[in-house]
This record gives sequence, structure tokens and C-alpha cells, in this order.
Amino acid sequence: MKTWIGALLALVSARAGATPVPDGAGLADVQWGFHPSTLESAESEDFCSLDAPDAEPPYLADGTTGVACPDYATASPLCTGPFCPASGVCAGTRTLHEDMNDCQGAGCCLPGSIDPDGVVNVLPYLARPAGWPFSAGALVDHSTSVDDSPGIARAIECAASLSTLRRTVAFPAGRYVLRTPLRPHYDALTLEGPELSPNAGPGDPGTATLVAIPCNPEQYPGVIQVTRVVRPNGAVVEAVSGLRIRNLQIALTEGPRKTAKGGIQLNTCSNCKVENVIMRYSPLAPQLPSCKPGNLDGIALTWGTGGIIRNVIVDGVPKGGIYLSSIAGYHDTPPILVENCEIRNIDGPLGATAIKIVTANVTVRNCDVHHNLVHPGNGSTTGNGGHGLWIASLPRPSPEIPSAVAESVLVEDSYFHHNGGAGVVLASSIEEDRPRGIRIKRVRSAYNGTHGVHVQAGTGVTFRDIWSWGNGYYGVFLSSRTTLPASSVRIGDVTLEDPLVFNNVLRHTSGSYPGIRIEASDVAIRGGTVARCDPSRGRQSRSIQQQCWLSGPAGAQALFHPEDNVISGVSTQGTSAPEVLACPY
Repeated sequence: MKTWIGALLALVSARAGATPVPDGAGLADVQWGFHPSTLESAESEDFCSLDAPDAEPPYLADGTTGVACPDYATASPLCTGPFCPASGVCAGTRTLHEDMNDCQGAGCCLPGSIDPDGVVNVLPYLARPAGWPFSAGALVDHSTSVDDSPGIARAIECAASLSTLRRTVAFPAGRYVLRTPLRPHYDALTLEGPELSPNAGPGDPGTATLVAIPCNPEQYPGVIQVTRVVRPNGAVVEAVSGLRIRNLQIALTEGPRKTAKGGIQLNTCSNCKVENVIMRYSPLAPQLPSCKPGNLDGIALTWGTGGIIRNVIVDGVPKGGIYLSSIAGYHDTPPILVENCEIRNIDGPLGATAIKIVTANVTVRNCDVHHNLVHPGNGSTTGNGGHGLWIASLPRPSPEIPSAVAESVLVEDSYFHHNGGAGVVLASSIEEDRPRGIRIKRVRSAYNGTHGVHVQAGTGVTFRDIWSWGNGYYGVFLSSRTTLPASSVRIGDVTLEDPLVFNNVLRHTSGSYPGIRIEASDVAIRGGTVARCDPSRGRQSRSIQQQCWLSGPAGAQALFHPEDNVISGVSTQGTSAPEVLACPY
């Protein structure tokens, strides 16, 4: 036990501040994501050493918290240059670079650009003006005459014409400027750069960096978009299969403020992979978080997309670091695996949250999620967001389309810490549906601004070996309160097995509060420990508290009593025993 805690403390210390790996460390010495040496239940008092010795507070603010954005723009700015139409709207059903190319298939291939293994080098396809030779220098970001999108699109067309089982487009080390995103609508296609370490700095000259400087951020932001498309010959591509995006750095400089879109947006893409990718939001001029484009996500898999997001860092993107959304019964919901990822500094003005899951059949493992905080714009200083993980159900987009419901989700061996909201949230904004079949195993949640785990809605939910400490309010909060109609389905069939909850409620300066609070029915807690290691640390002096609750819209609230709750085998240390029902109303 002590060995594992030492390893965890060392890792937390190294990753929480994104401490660089020492010079000379090879790729084999660096790991993506979160990898404690082993994971086991807490069975000794050594867990107290997990709490920071310097009485670390929950993450609530940074230097720009409460600083609103002056003259917040409701639409993103358009760029200028020969690649942008005067109207500011990229014409046609395809992105601008596809309209500019007059070749198709093998007719796009340039002599000497294909190696003996059938790999297409993009460099011969770039048409840089004389004043901007190809390099890794960031000065090209401020040019008004460089657009590498058409050339790369032509290299993709060339690769798609090859007869090999897998076609590859190679990006040598350097910096590529994209005024419109790439549209790799071909099966078994790979886009990749040189081998990439998670320790690579922004624009590392040994890496390939794709810089999105969109002609029209509202229409075509980001670097890669895959969706239903009509080719110039009239053929309709309904879905893409087997796309690989590997070993690339991505710099996003602007994005949409009206309609949500991603830096990598894969719609209806089956068996697709995003691996070894570092994505950062890097505006061309300094920008307050509250001024960021509030509808720019990082990596979005939507409309029936399935596959893998592995070995990825998303840093500073405004809205969602990773966004997974499909509607069962309307889209396919093939499996999605998210593993070995680090999502940090998601801090825009609208719902900024690291990982958002609004679909079925998702596994998240070995992820490090930290320092995410919402910064509302338009003069407001409040807003919902800043969570580490958000598993939810959302309303029907139209009467004929079902609700989007998170279902069959497994989250394991991950660490959610230093987020301005809660570490883990299960929620629903609709009356009839809620997340279901959710399993959360060996997850750590610490130093978050509100709760370690907050379940607002869910059924068939199991938490096993979760550890929650140093959070602003409760370590675990199960609350069926809602302003939806009182008949709305909220929480049911929730089980906590062997939780470890200690040293929480750091935001209260007086009073006595529980580590686990239950305002719900059909909840079982079996085993585990609720503790207060230091009497001067936090206000968690009670273990488990059950209470009645009022639910429903204002003027139509109903009083509910917890029913069918079971608490057994819970040990306490420095806290009171689990309490019988209290009903203050």
C-alpha cells in the first residue's frame, strides 16, 4: 500500500503542473496519460498522506477569474488574404481548398512524391510564396499569403488513388498553415508526422504542427473535418472507415462562437483513430479566457463515429477537450475507447469541461484531467462548467429525433483533479431520460472546486474503489433535486463499493458536514472508509448523511423521502457514524 501511494504522489506531483521531463529522456521514458503502478482498495491509514502536506485548497480561480471580456464578439472574425472570398463565406458544398484543386485521384500525384512503400510526402505539394519558405518557424502564422490547405488536399487525393491496403500521407517536421480544414474522406487513410513525445513543446522543430487559421471560423474551423460529403463527380460519401490521425501537433488559433465544432471533428467515421496528438489553443494575439470562441471543442466524435482516441493531450481549448456524442436509434453507436489522455486548462466562457460523453458504448481509462475552469463572457461572472468528466443526457434536437443518452459507459484508472467544478458529474437536462449503465472504477477525484463526484441523474450506476479528497464541498453528492417537473426521473439503482472519502468540504469555514450526502432513493453503499485525517483540515466531520429533498419547478415543488437505501460495512476515522434519515422540511 505504501509503495503504491508513493508512486501515486510522485506522479501527481509530476503531472499536475505539467512538469517537463528532464532533458535527454527518450520517448520510451515518457508516458501518455495517467499510470499509477498499481490500483487497490484502501486498507490502511496511509491514505492520509495523499492529501497535500501544505493544506492545498480546491481549485477555484486563476488570475483571470471574474474578468469579463470587453465587447465580447458574438461571431468569430474573418481572415483576410487571397484565399478568402470577399463575402467571407466559403462557397460551395466543399471546403475552399477542394474547390481550388482541378485534379482528382492519380491525376493529383506529383513525380517523386511517393516513396517505395507508397507513402505520399506532402512537401512537394505545397505552393508557398517565395517569401515564406517551409520551416517550423511560427512567424508564418502571421502571413497573409500562405495557405497549405490546397496542396495537402491534393496529396490526400494522390494517396487515395494508390492500390495499397493502407494509404499514408506523411507530414515532415515543420509548420503547416491551414485556412480551411483538411477533409480526408477516404477509407484506410493515414495522416501522420514524425514520432511524437508527450513532452514535445509547442512548435517543436522536430515535430509536424498543423496550424488552423480559419478563413471563416464559424463555417470551417479546425484542422480536420470528416462528414457526409458530395465529391466533384457527384458521388456521395456517407461514412469513412479506418482513418488514422497520428503524431501531429495541432495549434488552434480561432473558432466558432455560434455553432459548436471541433479542432478534429469526425462525423460518421467508423473504426477511426486519433493517436499521439497534442492539441493546443494558441491565439495569434493574447486573449482572455472569457474572450475565447466559446463553441470550439478539441476532438469531437459525433454522428455515429466509433474508434479510438489514444495518447492525446488537449490543452486550453475553450469548450470541450474531448466531446463524444451520438444518438442511439438514430445514429450507430459503435464502441469508443479513450485512453492515456491528458486534458487540461479547458477554460472558455461556455460550459468548459474536459471530457463530455453523450453517447453509448464508451470506455475511458488512464486519463489525467486537471485545471479546467469556466470563464463566462458577456460581463457575466457565473456559469456551469469547469468539470473534469460530464456524462449526460440531452434533449431531442427535433421532434423526430430521440434524445441523446449516455449509456454503457466505463471509466477506470483515471485522475480528475484541480477542476473548477466537480471532478465527475452525471446529469440530465430532460425529464424522461438519464445516464444509465455507468461504471466508474478506481477513479481519483481531488482538489476540485465543488464536489469530487456529483450524481444529479442516473440509473444502473456503479462506483467501485473511488477515492475523493480535498474537494470544495462533498466528496460524493447524490442529489435528485431538479427544477424539472417533480415527476422527472433522476437517481435510482446507484451502488458505491469500497469508496474512500476524506478531508473534503474545504470551502466551508464553520459547521459540520458529511463526506457523502444522499438526497436520493435506491442507493447502496457497501464497505469503504469515510475519514477526516486532520481536525483542522476541512469541515468533513460527519461520514454519511441522508436527507429529504424538495424537487420540481418553483411553486410546484414536492417533498421526497429517501427510500430503499442500504449502508453497510462502512468504517469511519475522525468522523461520525453513518446517520439515519434527517428531514429538515
